[in-house]
Amino acid sequence: MNKILVTGVTGLVGSAFVAALLRERDDYEVVCLVRSGGGKSAAERVDSIIRDECAFDGFPQDADRILSKVSVVEGDVTSIVPEELAKDAAMAGVNIVFHCAADVNLGKDPTGKVFRINYHGTENMVALAKLLNVKEFHYVGTAYIAGKLQGTAIEDNPIDSGFNNPYEESKFKAEFLVRNSGIPFSVYRPAIVTGRRSDGRIRKPLAFYRILEFLGKIKSHQCAKRGIDPAEWVPMGINFATVPSEHVYFVPIDYVQEAITALFQKPVTNTAYHITGDSPVTTKQIEHTICKVLRLDDVTVGLEKGSENQNAELMSRFVGDLFPYFSSDIVFDQSNVRKVLGDKVLDWEYGAKGLEILIRSFYKDYFPNVEWLQKLANEEPDRMPR
Repeated sequence: MNKILVTGVTGLVGSAFVAALLRERDDYEVVCLVRSGGGKSAAERVDSIIRDECAFDGFPQDADRILSKVSVVEGDVTSIVPEELAKDAAMAGVNIVFHCAADVNLGKDPTGKVFRINYHGTENMVALAKLLNVKEFHYVGTAYIAGKLQGTAIEDNPIDSGFNNPYEESKFKAEFLVRNSGIPFSVYRPAIVTGRRSDGRIRKPLAFYRILEFLGKIKSHQCAKRGIDPAEWVPMGINFATVPSEHVYFVPIDYVQEAITALFQKPVTNTAYHITGDSPVTTKQIEHTICKVLRLDDVTVGLEKGSENQNAELMSRFVGDLFPYFSSDIVFDQSNVRKVLGDKVLDWEYGAKGLEILIRSFYKDYFPNVEWLQKLANEEPDRMPR
């Protein structure tokens, strides 16, 4: 019996991993290190998250069985004292660490919170892993430790190419804590996690979905001011002031779940894996598809056009931290993933069709009471954006 200490189980990737692994395997137990919050104890949060994940995955009947193999220790990766936690009875028998807890804020870090969670939290977990004498350390990082790299990012031996934000830098430095720990490791680096392949749905929308929410609100506001029906085509006069990319790596949550769960069960060989897929979309595809679904005209991408109107200023202020990910032309190497899992796992493609499915699914699921958005999410437009 293997006993895994898991952090980040309340997040999108952590919950997907735990549910999938324990659904497949009876020879694992999981101890989750979790904070209380939102009026719930740590144990209540884990119970709720695992049940939600099982339902999302289509296996609600497995929740009780999975939860029977999960125990919870209340704590925060930033404030644990490794020497004390190692003595906790719950840690007895732990021989694997799966560290997924992170702060994914892509903006500035004036209080140092991002570094506290991502770097110092990892520092604490590595120290705890050494005290527990674990046989493996599994770390969920990010493909975007590649930062400002131009060209191909290889999976092993990452280099410091400069960073777009403290998040990237903190995850880069945290990965090296794991690499230099002396503990056998596997590193998993997802890209921009989005809805699953079959229906575009996602349990916890992050990052890219902020743009969808923002544009929906801006359109609603503009139409209210002009007395226009928001279900109609509306010229927005917005420019995404960034260089368009041919390589935006949207990765479906079900692929992330399947790939990491499969790789976790393979021998640990001090290897990193890009969990990005091999079918990036383009910035132009994203812009065109959003505008098609929301029926927006006069939305552009590029540095050649000014961004001086109020909508563009708001766009830059509220979602400008996402711009580097829609202008980066990094190509993520897949050699290690292919070597271990084969080409078949990469045999999927989002494309414009997949983008449209996930955009429509987001509006259907998260704005059920906004009548005009429901109409647009469920109907084909009468023309293409201009």
